[in-house]
Amino acid sequence: MAFDLSPADTRVFLFHSVDSARDAGGAMDAVNSWLGKDRSGSPYSNLRVRDVTVTPDGQGGVYTTVVCTLGKLSTGSVHSGASHDQIVEGEA
Repeated sequence: MAFDLSPADTRVFLFHSVDSARDAGGAMDAVNSWLGKDRSGSPYSNLRVRDVTVTPDGQGGVYTTVVCTLGKLSTGSVHSGASHDQIVEGEA
């Protein structure tokens, strides 16, 4: 699936749930908790989810990938092979 997102406006977050085979609903608990955070005073205040993908890790767990935009007007596209910055959002 391709998204028309500006690289400067796009963030990809990865979650890993190691025991989702035993607790399928629990795999999304951390994701839902993170999505529900108050970001009103942060650079992520206009964060919008564009896509959520769940992929098995091959060992009974899953990786959940969340593609978001920062809510800015964007032009251009995300291309594979471009350099990526790793940004970690702090827990608050």
